[in-house]
Amino acid sequence: MEELRRFLSFNKGERVAIITILALIFILVLAIVLHRPRLSLDEVSLHNLDSLLALRQAAIEEQQAAASNHTQQTTELTPFPFNPNTMTEEEGRSIGLTDRQIRNIINYRDKGGKFYSKSDLGKLYTISEEEFAQLEPFIVLPEVAQKSHKKKPKNSDYQKEKDEPKPMPKVIPHVDLNTVDSTTLVELPQIGPYMAMRVLEFRDKLGGYVDKEQLRDVKGMDSARFATIEPYINIGEVDLRKLDVNRADFKTLVHHPYLSYEQVKRIFNQREKRGMIKNWVQLEALIKDDGEVNPLLEHYVKF
Repeated sequence: MEELRRFLSFNKGERVAIITILALIFILVLAIVLHRPRLSLDEVSLHNLDSLLALRQAAIEEQQAAASNHTQQTTELTPFPFNPNTMTEEEGRSIGLTDRQIRNIINYRDKGGKFYSKSDLGKLYTISEEEFAQLEPFIVLPEVAQKSHKKKPKNSDYQKEKDEPKPMPKVIPHVDLNTVDSTTLVELPQIGPYMAMRVLEFRDKLGGYVDKEQLRDVKGMDSARFATIEPYINIGEVDLRKLDVNRADFKTLVHHPYLSYEQVKRIFNQREKRGMIKNWVQLEALIKDDGEVNPLLEHYVKF
């Protein structure tokens, strides 16, 4: 007994070691019990991919089965000469058409539809191309052949048509660009209401036209359109609205199509620092460095 007691007795260091080992064993056992195996992201992705592939394969097999059934149905047709405009349900079933196809044909007729050509039957969504290919040689449309022959007009009707006066060709007016209104402008070829409005707006900005070539500056007036209307336009007496270069305000001057913003600034600087502009030569020399000077501008200014 004394020997057993001596055998089981441990010093302090041994007791600490034993307790530590037991604690580690307990923690390890607890971790094993509580740990649940989880799928990795790759495993989950592969699992989902397998499911999608399985679904896709099932859909393909279903489509193939449907196509096979459809092929079987189309080969069961036993057509004989028939008129889809008068076909009865019994005739349709004898040919091998489905109830859905027969209803489709009859509903089409009930709503006022009529089969004028064989291809009209093939346009029905319930009849496939393969089925129509089998049915087409047996489609009979006798009323179509009758309608293809047009009735010749009676002699009296023909004479009446011959004696009726033909409408006179439209007369295109000649217009003065400085006096024409929008109602008359739209009578010119290729001039609609919108283009007529632009022509008149440009005339107002200019102060009047001095040359019909100025129409080329109207937005939307291309060379083809101008060439079409050029024979019908002219410039009559010109009563231009002129700009007083030395007295007009900035807004009035810059509004003119032939003056740029920088050119108007140059005019105002001249007026404020050096005095009045005396003539066209001086004005042209003053503004030519700020952009091209349109020679027609001379007709629209006064000093």
